[in-house]
Amino acid sequence: MQPQEPNLALPSWLPWATIACLAALLACASELWIVEKARNRLLREENLLAAAALKGAQNQLEAERILDGRELGEAKASASRAGELRIALLSPPEGTRPEAGSKAPPWGVVVWRGRQALLEISEATGPGGYQLWLDGSGPGYPADCGTYGASSLGSGGGVPVALGAPVAPGCRFLLFAVKAGGTASPREARSAGSIVLASLPYTERISTR
Repeated sequence: MQPQEPNLALPSWLPWATIACLAALLACASELWIVEKARNRLLREENLLAAAALKGAQNQLEAERILDGRELGEAKASASRAGELRIALLSPPEGTRPEAGSKAPPWGVVVWRGRQALLEISEATGPGGYQLWLDGSGPGYPADCGTYGASSLGSGGGVPVALGAPVAPGCRFLLFAVKAGGTASPREARSAGSIVLASLPYTERISTR
């Protein structure tokens, strides 16, 4: 006869404990999966936000670069225009006869930068003074550039001139012999005397140094 195996009875609570453990493990796994999914989603959103911020910063830098480039170009152009030294030669009008005793026709020159200029003529023989006008078309022209005595113009160093208006293309300088105080307009100066010296219409391409 074979010995009988002992009849061991399992506790009644063991199946329920096993099920509870499996349920707890499943709950933990589900919770870990949800947490990991949420963390991955958060990381993706952070990456998207970082990429958007980087793109915005790049766009802003590009806009600032373009704006700074334009402003720098405009500033350079303005500085270049203001810093250029320009010259206009003055000569007697056509048909003018040289004065008695003069060895050569008189000449003059106006050198300017911006609105500051220097006027010089080869000889000043007028009994009174001289008045310089900047003649041109449009508002602001003709512009009075001042009256100067013969002694100051004939000193050889030139006299400083404050231009009454910008020298735009097409403008020309007219120098009149006038009485003390000058005249109110070139027309009045023509009626009182004559043009001593005049320049050709100003052209930027040949008048910049």
